[in-house]
Amino acid sequence: MNMASKIAKSPVVPSIGALLAEARQAHGYSLDDVAETTGLTVAEVTALENDADFDASRIRRTAAALGVLDKI
Repeated sequence: MNMASKIAKSPVVPSIGALLAEARQAHGYSLDDVAETTGLTVAEVTALENDADFDASRIRRTAAALGVLDKI
């Protein structure tokens, strides 16, 4: 196991995907809502939330839309 995977799976430090999913749910937004707001597809938002997509532009766009850009 490499260092990045140890950090990503740490119970103390939530992943970016977990942060985005929690923020979306806290706002009461659906995946469709976030996709429409950000111009991404539902599949792209899902990939971000599942830490399967690490595209910085999509992460920033989604985090900004959810008001958590300062947390990433």
